[in-house]
Amino acid sequence: MDELANILDQTRQYAVGQLEGGSASWLTNQVVAGIGVLLLGVGLSVLGAKFARAGLTTAFVVFGGSVGMWFSNLTGFAPLICVLTGSLLIGLIGFQTFKLWIGVGAAIVFSSVAMGAFGYDQLLPHVVEYQETASLVEQTPDGKTNFTVPTISEQNNYRIRDPRVWATDFWVFLTDRDMNTANNARALGIVALLTGLCMGLIAVRWALILATSIVGTSMVTTGLATLMTHSVPDTYQAFNKNPVLLGVVVGGFLITSLVLQTLLSRKGSSDKAEPADKS
Repeated sequence: MDELANILDQTRQYAVGQLEGGSASWLTNQVVAGIGVLLLGVGLSVLGAKFARAGLTTAFVVFGGSVGMWFSNLTGFAPLICVLTGSLLIGLIGFQTFKLWIGVGAAIVFSSVAMGAFGYDQLLPHVVEYQETASLVEQTPDGKTNFTVPTISEQNNYRIRDPRVWATDFWVFLTDRDMNTANNARALGIVALLTGLCMGLIAVRWALILATSIVGTSMVTTGLATLMTHSVPDTYQAFNKNPVLLGVVVGGFLITSLVLQTLLSRKGSSDKAEPADKS
């Protein structure tokens, strides 16, 4: 359980670090990043399903304007016409393909949840083993394996390294040690992706509610954890040492999000009731 908390904390540090040093470079510290993630998570948890189509279409319109500006710089055509045309055409594409993008998003979210549950049950022991050995093993050019004691700097770099690199290295480690578990993880991931895609295409509203609630809850948890590490670190450590309490809090927020979004995204039943009352 402590190892799982350690992994989640590393993921949180990387996510906040990306906000600080990546495209959102105006975020100067983790506290501001935590507040931003928290607010976005609350908004997504409450209004994500209700305004999903408007938000997705707006994103496509903005992207279309950027493409139009790029096309104007490339060809020398009038920027205003190119931006408006790009926004209109790509925005229309986003609006008409709304179900497809919801299916893709639902597939990613649901497969992540399925893989997370499978990883906790089947992969965590391998993760513990990998964490204990990976930083101590060094491969020489002639193929021999040397065991070295990493420096403090190397240990810190190892803990906060890119999760994509970590995942690639861990997958190689897993396939070498336990091919059956690796094959089961691969099969589960593919099935979960296809199931999420089908659900997103067939039951758009429910897929939206589930996906936005899960993602929003994750963002709220990440934002609160970031703020707590800086303002009330003792409380943060207490939550880490009591995963049952943490699960109850997170689960309660998720259920609340699901209920609120179900009510807010419901098509106006009051409008349907008015003609019946008049008659």
